[in-house]
This record gives sequence, C-alpha cells and structure tokens, in this order.
Amino acid sequence: MDGLNSIAAMILCALFLPHAQLSHQALNCQEVRSSFQFLYPGTKWAPETPVSGSDLQVCQPKGLTCCSRKMEERYLLSAKQNMESSLQASSAQLKILIIQNAALFQEAFDMVLRLGRNSTLSLLREEFPGLVGVASSAVTQLFLDMSLYILGSDANVDDMVTSFFSRLFPLTFRRLLGNSAMAGISEDCLRGAWRQASAFGSYPKLMMTRLSRSLLSTRAFLQALNLGIEVVNTTQHMRAGKDCGRALLRLWYCPHCQGHLDARPCRALCVSTMTACLGGAGDVQPHWRAYVEELGSLAAAMRGEQDIEAVVLRLHVIVRLALRHVSGVCARAPQRVARAATSPAKPAAPVSRSSQSVNFDPDETLSGRRREFILSLRGFSLFYGGLGEALCSREPATLNSSLCWNGQEVTEKFPGPGLKRPHPHVPDTKHKPPEPVISQIIDKLKHINQVRTEDEEGLESGDCDDEDECTGFSGLGPPPRRKRLRIFAGESRTACLASCASCAYSESSSVPRCLATAAWHRALRGCGVRPRIWATGWVV
Repeated sequence: MDGLNSIAAMILCALFLPHAQLSHQALNCQEVRSSFQFLYPGTKWAPETPVSGSDLQVCQPKGLTCCSRKMEERYLLSAKQNMESSLQASSAQLKILIIQNAALFQEAFDMVLRLGRNSTLSLLREEFPGLVGVASSAVTQLFLDMSLYILGSDANVDDMVTSFFSRLFPLTFRRLLGNSAMAGISEDCLRGAWRQASAFGSYPKLMMTRLSRSLLSTRAFLQALNLGIEVVNTTQHMRAGKDCGRALLRLWYCPHCQGHLDARPCRALCVSTMTACLGGAGDVQPHWRAYVEELGSLAAAMRGEQDIEAVVLRLHVIVRLALRHVSGVCARAPQRVARAATSPAKPAAPVSRSSQSVNFDPDETLSGRRREFILSLRGFSLFYGGLGEALCSREPATLNSSLCWNGQEVTEKFPGPGLKRPHPHVPDTKHKPPEPVISQIIDKLKHINQVRTEDEEGLESGDCDDEDECTGFSGLGPPPRRKRLRIFAGESRTACLASCASCAYSESSSVPRCLATAAWHRALRGCGVRPRIWATGWVV
C-alpha cells in the first residue's frame, strides 16, 4: 500500500511541477531590461532587479515585477501601434486588390474612349472628308463629356448626344449650301433644326440609349470600387481606444513584466481581445458581403448594351448611319423639281476594316478582367467576419508550442486532467454600441448598395420604352426597313432630310433634292429665311 501511495504522489508531482515552476520561477529583469531598451533606446526606466509594481495600473503582478509605471505607459503606446500596424497589414492585400483594379479599369475605360474617338475621327476622314476639319471638335467634346461622366460629373447623357448632333448639323448643312448661301440663317436656329426635321433619323435616340446604359454601368462600377477603397481605408485607420489599449497591453506586454518574453497569447484571449478592439466589426460583415455580391452582379450585367467596350468601340457606326440614314429613302422619293443636279455626289469611300471594329484578344477584354477581379474579391467576402482571427494569425509561433499567456500567467494550452484553465481576462463588450468608425463603414456600404439598386432601376427603365426602338440594332447595323421608330411615325416626308450629309460631300454637286421638302421649308422659315428658288431650280 505504501508503494502505491508513493507512485501516486510522484504522478501528482509530475503533473503540477511544470505549473509550479512557471508560477514561481525567479525573475530575470536583465533580459526584460534589454528587450525594453531595444524598443526605446536610451531610456532608463527599466529596473535592474524585480520591484513591487504597486504603481502599475494594468500589469499588476501577484508578486514582484520587472516593469515600472513609465515602462507600462510605453508598452501601452507600443501595443496600440502594433494593433494599427497589424490591422493595416491584414487588410493590405484587399486594399491593393481594389486599388490596382480601380486604376486598371479607369485606364481601360479611358483607352476605350480614346479608341472610340479615334475610330469616329477616322470614319469622318475616310467617308466624309469634307466634315473632318470642322467636326473634330464636336467628336472630341462628346468623348470628353463621356469621360467626365464616368468619373462622376452631373452631366446628362441625353444632353451630351443632343449637343453633339446640334454641333454637327450646322456643319453638314453649311457644307451643303456653302457659307454664302447661309448668311441669313443663324447658328442657334440651325442647332435646333435637325430635331424638328428629324435630320439624323432614329440614330440620336439609339445613341442616347446605348450610351446611357453603358456609361451608367461603368460609372456605377467605378463608384463602387472607389467607395470600396474608402471602406478599406477607414478600416485601416481604426484607432485603439482606452479600453482596447489596456486590453492589448495585457495581451502582449504584461507577460514581459513577469519575465516571459517568449510567451504568446492564448488563442481564445487573442480573438476575444481583437473582437473587442474592433468595436463591432462583426456588424460590418453582412453589409460587406452584400457589397461583394452586388459588385459581382454589376460586373456580370456589364455586357451587351451595358458594356462600354461593346458600345463605344462601335459608336462610329451609329455616327455613320446617322449621316447616311435616308440616302436610300431620298433615292426612292418622288421627283419634286424640274431637273436633276448638275453632277451627282461622289460615292463614299469604302470603309476599311480597321475602322469598323477593333479586335481584341478575348482573354484581354474588359469583361474577362472584371470576371477575374470579382473572383479574387469573393475570396475576401468574409473579411470582416474573420478579421479578429486574421489579426491573431499574424502572431509569431511560440518557441514552446505547449504554453501560452492567458492574461494573468503563462499556462498550458491544453491542461491535463484535473487542471482548470484560468478564465481569460478580456474587456466587457456586452451591450456596447458600435464604434463611430464602424458605423461610418456600415453607412458607406449601405450607400454603395443603395446606389447599385438605383442604377438597376434606371437601367431597367432605360430610354427605349418601345420594343421597336431597341431591337434590330444588336450589331449596330441599320434597323430593319419594315420597322420604323414610333417617335418618327408619320414623318415619311421629312425622313429623307437626314441624307443631307450623305449627298452633300461633293464640291461640284448642287443643292440636293432632299432640301426641297416641306419640312426644310418650314425649318428655314423658322430661321428667318424667306422661301426662294435657287439658281439650280431647287425650291426651299
């Protein structure tokens, strides 16, 4: 029996001896002093031998300590700085992802606009050389307005298109009649005459619809990216408050005061402390996840008429069709005058394949880049929910993986039978409202998602409210001849007016018969020009 008692006593000693050694080992303040002076060179606040620590406010020891009050204050400052650095490091990858892609897409959209502008100018040079010199400013202004719009300007897309055709029309009209014949017509009147006479047919309306949808999607996408950057920036610049600072001090530096320089926080203590310091960051998670999903939906919807790449790179086709819209109609129109023009207009130069479309590697399209970006962003969809864990994961591994700091002492990570783990000391976060910075982040995310909802409603309503207005143009080619836009119904007599551009670009041609319609008669009367018979016999 005595032998059994001796064996039991030896087992108990083996179990409790490591714990006893951890609790009562002699303090060596020289190592603590060296460590502190490494952080703050030249300071003399670290004691050379253990002291009572009666003036400490957070790292209050059960016995002696190697820390002074001044050391505790400095450790508190270091703890806050460590938290802020860890927060920035944990979100750096997400921030870089959004910033780099925001810059990439902004540059890509600018490049698309430049290519679209160059294609339109090339079209004018090749097919309408008589306009290229004077129409370049109208084209440049249109694409500048589009660029400013996607950056957030208050411009209206319909107004951009109207302004473009209003600037383009007087140029084409003066080219038809010559400056001497246009002396009595005011510029302002001509700017509005094309709408009255439907000079460009249905194509201004088509351009408005295509640009409204694609530019709105692009604008919303860039706004969402920029607001996402603001959210991450706000997260990175969260500051540790008083309670958080004390908790971080207890987490990271109080073990130093007891000589445990290599001790690392227990996982439960670390996660609890980080959660408390983040001040309700978990409340951000549902809004952040909604943001990621909404951004993915927006990117997926940017195709077809909502894809700026598909629309803008074919915008020159709409311009061409607008300038040549009714040339066929005029050719079939009844003869309204006594004799034909002295010489027919020169046929338009064939359009080179390079000006019709811009070929891209499918892997390098904007849609492919958007898919790649959204796929990467979805890897961060649980970012705020796991931010506390991420901060703790940055803790370096302990030299002795079986021990950790529980907020009061170094203890076993996995206590043996009969040993009770001390309850970690963490700040009380119950019933506390979110920190102001957290509320600010939530408000930003709510705003992003609200903007996305409003943009969806705007895209659903659109400018084309008639099926005929939005069909037949998938390739940006001419509409089927059997279908005419509702808004131009009953305007068959004025439809041929749009051929002014297509039949006017010959130096030797006389006034085209399209100018002899009653609509032009009325339009010119409105501009203060009295009807008369031109020398060629054309009545206007």
